[in-house]
Amino acid sequence: MLGLSVSVFSVLLGALTFLVCIWFVRRPSNLPPGPWSLPIIGYRFKPGLIHETFIEMAEKYGPIFSLRRGPFLVVVLNDISAIKQALVKSAEFLPGRYVPGHIKWTIPESNNNASVVWSSGKPWEDQRRFSLHALRSFGFGKKSLVPQINLEARYLAEEIKSLRGKPTDLMSTLNKATANVISQLVFGRRYEYDDMEYIEALQAMVDVFASIPETDPVVVLKFLIHTPWYKKYRDACSRSKKFIMSQLYMHKDTFQKENIRDYVDAFLADDISKEYTLEEFWRIAFDFFAAGSETTSLVTSWAILYLASHPEVQRKVQMELDRVVGRGRQPATEDRQDLPYCDATLMEVMRIRPVLAVIRRLASADLTTKGFFIPKGAVVMSNVWAVHHCPKTWSKPHLFNPDRFLSADGRKVKKSESWLPFGIGRRECLGIQLARMETFLFFTNLFQQFEFKLPSNEPPPSLRGQPGLTIPPQPYRICAIER
Repeated sequence: MLGLSVSVFSVLLGALTFLVCIWFVRRPSNLPPGPWSLPIIGYRFKPGLIHETFIEMAEKYGPIFSLRRGPFLVVVLNDISAIKQALVKSAEFLPGRYVPGHIKWTIPESNNNASVVWSSGKPWEDQRRFSLHALRSFGFGKKSLVPQINLEARYLAEEIKSLRGKPTDLMSTLNKATANVISQLVFGRRYEYDDMEYIEALQAMVDVFASIPETDPVVVLKFLIHTPWYKKYRDACSRSKKFIMSQLYMHKDTFQKENIRDYVDAFLADDISKEYTLEEFWRIAFDFFAAGSETTSLVTSWAILYLASHPEVQRKVQMELDRVVGRGRQPATEDRQDLPYCDATLMEVMRIRPVLAVIRRLASADLTTKGFFIPKGAVVMSNVWAVHHCPKTWSKPHLFNPDRFLSADGRKVKKSESWLPFGIGRRECLGIQLARMETFLFFTNLFQQFEFKLPSNEPPPSLRGQPGLTIPPQPYRICAIER
């Protein structure tokens, strides 16, 4: 009798396992082709950069393919036409972002819409509308912000001059400068570069962005965040929240409705504060503070590395700056039209090393893209890296060549629909105007004043980048020689 019970249990367990397998590997008709995925876990990625893996898979399965990650069906788009059809022409079916598990853990459980980056629907629209109105009143994306950015560029230059050309990793210094620009908009103040509270907060943000690669299982299995493997990430998030909350409480204690000083004050004075408590609003403020500093610092760091690795490009940039701006004043946004080679060089930096390699969306309804069926609930990932490195669009895409963005006579910058560093469609980067202004001014200020050289006694640094939510360069040291 006991043997019969064991046999029945084994049969039932086998049947249940079979049904679970069918559930996770079933493929709706006309789904994009793709690799076999394991039950429960889904596709097992090899270690490394996910966008590179997607390019390899596209060579085997085509520019649109699908796979499973945990409980999610993922459809990957690797060419510009598929991305435009999905994110522009079918934007109403892809209105929200897919929120990775470790990111979802940081959003307050009391209000899962407390994030301007990761929310969807009306809450996202309301936050975006409020944020743009509030930040623009303090100069966000306007020429009135130029003196403030140039002042920070001067502080940055003085900090770099103090190094006297010694080989140094400048990433943390760049973070301090770019974070100060957004800090003045959000918190109404800048920090000294030796402020320990500020240094620790910025390091916490770096750890948040870099701790977990896109291929990590916690991206799709949120419950794993509570395991010991993710303690560093949890601690970094706690330190970031502590810093943001200290700013919010200080603003609450000193708030005067007739004297709105910054973005946080604008929140306290607006009706939107009735929808989010201060303990929920911290996540929205973090979005602006972190993203507003991370983008510019990464682009600037990549620009320094690439121009130091391509000194002929650096010379052309500096020759143009010397001719148009000279050494007696700082660059201004009005100079941009007369600095096409500088502008093209920045565009090439953002092409060859985009800050975000992939864009995530969540299908709110069934849709069809390029003849393939994408079911409701699927995660749609647009591989920006693949678009930026497509040989059909870009001649020798893996070579660093600013001339690809210039007209034949070199006097005008050429645009391309395949250049997507700030995303595409209705959820294009909220801070695109500020990011373009900031990156241009920091870039031109630095190369006006310094020549950047790789240390002669050290091996050349890698240009591949590190896995994470964004793509920072691997740590490298540089010599900044005052011109």
